[in-house]
Amino acid sequence: MRKNEWCFYVMERVRKLQEKMEEYGLDVFIAFKNHRYLAGSEAGKAVIVPCKGKPILICSRLEFDRVKRESWIKDVRAFSGWKSPLRSGESIFFGQPWELVINCLEELGAKVVGYDQAPPEFISKLRMLYRAGYKRLPKIVEEMRMMKDSKEIEIMKKAANLAILGMKRIHELLSPGVSELELAAEAEHVMRKSGGEGTPFPTIVASGENSWLPHAGATDRRIKKEDIVVVDLGCYFEGYASDMTRTFVLGHSRKFRKLVQIVREAQAEALKRVRGGIKASDVDLAAREFIRRKGLLRFYLHGTGHGVGLDIHEPPSLSPTSQEILQEGMVITVEPGVYVKGVGGARWEDMVIVKEEGFEKLTEVDLDG
Repeated sequence: MRKNEWCFYVMERVRKLQEKMEEYGLDVFIAFKNHRYLAGSEAGKAVIVPCKGKPILICSRLEFDRVKRESWIKDVRAFSGWKSPLRSGESIFFGQPWELVINCLEELGAKVVGYDQAPPEFISKLRMLYRAGYKRLPKIVEEMRMMKDSKEIEIMKKAANLAILGMKRIHELLSPGVSELELAAEAEHVMRKSGGEGTPFPTIVASGENSWLPHAGATDRRIKKEDIVVVDLGCYFEGYASDMTRTFVLGHSRKFRKLVQIVREAQAEALKRVRGGIKASDVDLAAREFIRRKGLLRFYLHGTGHGVGLDIHEPPSLSPTSQEILQEGMVITVEPGVYVKGVGGARWEDMVIVKEEGFEKLTEVDLDG
């Protein structure tokens, strides 16, 4: 995406962060984990946001030209761990990244510093070499990231469409004799060829005895005439992830088709609960209660869903222990599954946008299971 397309959205994120910083009494917030969210480029190392004023983007010398091309932030400061000749017009800080961050904190006169997530040794260096109050506050930006703006929704719809293309390709090729690895490779190829930026997790094609392993990797096992096949895939587009799962049945096995029917109906029950203002745990409960009534609760091994965005797994969590409330603008998955050892596994997953009343499904596709 061109830099000017992101400018308004990421500037607004920084403004909202600065408002939150005032509430926490922070002079500076350092975004390590969330630097891409605030900078519009993944090439940086950290974004230093003052309570008032413009942010500073820290990057390695290696990424300086890329950051200047991609990010809206004008004040970009690059570091190098060793001295070397400079190019014309180049200004580089020769030293360690924490030393450059300390220079910025000194320049800003920061007395209270918040940060999200960073290697403990990095924070230890800051604490040791720059006297200030330090507060680890990962939820400040996490809470902002849960609510997707219109540009993020636009991008995530494209990421979801790429996942649909991958799933369609597997559906086209699914037949006895083809291997799980071949199917996964074909799906990833078509997603890449159509504009995808890679996969947020290794594509899962789990057939037969592999199907009751929730996170089975694709193997050289070949599909059989009477088989159940769980396919879980996703794609990155402009930094944002997609995620969907379908379970296919080859042949006429009644027990396999029953498993698929149960997880699809469990998903339908969960989706009835999805809307702004409802507890995320209530969505999980709806799926879990349905599966309990079918006598399969002991085979339901995971939560019912999760948030999706720049990371494949983000808040909110749709699980029995979740404390989060769904809000309009969140993008979540709803993915009940049952995994019966010795029989087979099934999962059915869609990405949806939470609306004030209900949801919008992003991974709607008509495939025969």
